[in-house]
Amino acid sequence: MRKEGDKRFTDSEDDPLALDYIFHPRSVAVVGASPQLGFAGVGTSFLFAIQSMGFEGGLYPVNPKHQQILGLKCYASLVDIPGPVDHVIFSVPVKAVLDVVEDCVAKKVRSMQFFTAGFSETGEEEGVELERQVVQRARQAGIRVIGPNCIGIYCPSGKISFGPGSPRRPGPVAFLSQSGGNAADLLTTASPRGIRFSKMVSYGNAADLNESEFLEYLAEDPETKIISTYIEGVRDGRRFFRAIRRASARKPVIVLKGGRTESGNRAVLSHTASLAGSLAVFRALVRQVGAVEVNNLDELVDMLSVFCFFERPPAGRRVGVVGGGGGFSVYAADQVDEAGLKAPALSRRVQDELRRFTPVAGTSVRNPVDTMAILEPAKLADTLRIVASDEAVDVLLAHAGFGWGPGRVASAMGLDVDKLIAAVIDALVRVREAAKKPIAVVMHAPPLREAMEYSLSVQEHCARQRFPLFPNLSRAAKAIAKMVTWQEMREDLGR
Repeated sequence: MRKEGDKRFTDSEDDPLALDYIFHPRSVAVVGASPQLGFAGVGTSFLFAIQSMGFEGGLYPVNPKHQQILGLKCYASLVDIPGPVDHVIFSVPVKAVLDVVEDCVAKKVRSMQFFTAGFSETGEEEGVELERQVVQRARQAGIRVIGPNCIGIYCPSGKISFGPGSPRRPGPVAFLSQSGGNAADLLTTASPRGIRFSKMVSYGNAADLNESEFLEYLAEDPETKIISTYIEGVRDGRRFFRAIRRASARKPVIVLKGGRTESGNRAVLSHTASLAGSLAVFRALVRQVGAVEVNNLDELVDMLSVFCFFERPPAGRRVGVVGGGGGFSVYAADQVDEAGLKAPALSRRVQDELRRFTPVAGTSVRNPVDTMAILEPAKLADTLRIVASDEAVDVLLAHAGFGWGPGRVASAMGLDVDKLIAAVIDALVRVREAAKKPIAVVMHAPPLREAMEYSLSVQEHCARQRFPLFPNLSRAAKAIAKMVTWQEMREDLGR
């Protein structure tokens, strides 16, 4: 880490953890904070987000028009703040940027984060030149720049965030994103499924700090066990290759590429001024280093679920599927096969054991196992335990139809459905511990209020007991298949 008072600009490739101070500032100022609602009040949203994280350092709104914001004393300018300021968030009109940068230099700030937009992403010469001037002045003063045109950092251990309501409990996942919207969306989508983050960085135009430096840092960061990224373009192809290769050798790396189509490429230029580059070359690079590519945020969340909650990758592609309902068996078999997995017929021994308590009518014990035991914890546990005992099964998929008839019938009978769901998930825990094989849960809920309530209960219990939960069989099968492929790539690379 840089020594106190050392303001020389240093590249982080030789010492990636030198960037750690950015995620753990001792004090933060938000320049342009305002009590107004709407876009003008975004700076106050940053203040509130950091307050909500329980930040213990100095937190300073800066705006000459106000005396107090969110109970905090408001300063007319950055230089009026007593004591040091480590990190400054810019939420000011673009015309005021250079003056505030000079205040940062005078204040010996360590890092600047620009929510302010209007730089190179506009494609206008004036914006490009302004961005160049900001970075040049920052480099002269040894200040690192995040952005511009970004929402910055979420780090639970540093007690800072870009969004109110962010989880305060840290986890193993890092997300590096060129898009602030995608970062915020992933946080709100993944958190209810039990996924927690060590770091999130929205870095926008990447005028200074970019994808390569952050990857180098995350590869060494002890708080991060899984790295995920949304990347539109790269600043330095060779350094990016070195960085992602190094990261992938140490940790799972999941990559979502923006600008994969002609239309997407045009959008990238106006979003972050990045050059999306050749998709074929990018994909080849991802495969070469042993990273996982996904096509959308849903797939990204699904991959994070299996990497977070499976203690180890499945030993192979053979899936034991247990569920119920009509054409479930046929549909499930198709979904599994199309994803690149297999649902092999269970052994005669296993089928005979299942038949001892599974009625013949309306069921199947071959695989997929079509059963009505989903809401009977003891029978479900027996079913899964027996299926897991088959040597031809590497991973289990439990399809829980709580959102349909069974949940409503249980409710009508006066049963506590939440307790019933908890008992079912506890049964899955016992099977997982005994079988030593990963288990994923599929919960498909129709768009009905009651069904959604059941679905949320399943989600909460799965998150608490560390089961990956999926809204349909297709997404579950694809995520498991990608994880197995990742493990095969690692073995091919000698890892």
